[in-house]
Amino acid sequence: MKQEKYVRDSKIEKEVKFAIKDISSTLIKIRNVAKFIQTEYIRDIIYGVKNDKQKIRVRIFDNFNNHSIEAMYKYRTDSDDSNIKTEVEETIYRGSNFKDALTAIAKHGDFKEENSYEKIRAVYKAKNAEAEITFDIYPYGVWMEIEGDPENIWLVADKLGFEKKDSVVLNADELYLEWQKKFNLKEMWDVRFGLTGEK
Repeated sequence: MKQEKYVRDSKIEKEVKFAIKDISSTLIKIRNVAKFIQTEYIRDIIYGVKNDKQKIRVRIFDNFNNHSIEAMYKYRTDSDDSNIKTEVEETIYRGSNFKDALTAIAKHGDFKEENSYEKIRAVYKAKNAEAEITFDIYPYGVWMEIEGDPENIWLVADKLGFEKKDSVVLNADELYLEWQKKFNLKEMWDVRFGLTGEK
């Protein structure tokens, strides 16, 4: 049975991101305010067109039980709250076949692979607020995201001991480049655990 699905749907996400310095204590706090849902391995591959800011992200998910792939446009929009990142995700492929995902991308233009990175993500659902907490472990650091409407985002952040001033609006690519420059390392195009793949 063919699982692949070519789609064209979109959703708006509002989220904040916090750098995590103490993994153990943060996980204890998260468990006090949220219910654990699942752990996922995620690899994001970013495709772009020369001289164009528009990007398509192919996301490979594996929750250690199921494997899936999505391809989507992802871009920021303006937000009323400068500490909250508002993004639109417009999915163009959902299925399990990487070649079919690339076929879907090709229908949108001459997109070429630009970079990629992987992470381990733990997903939680807040107990007393409509919000999702994701705890992302990258090869270059750990960040927590809280997604929901602004009121619930800041309610959960407060319960976890984080303030607006602690929030980060950079995306994963930008955070990697900051880390790479901080330690004067060569830029990699494929950021994996083990840090292979110099650019």
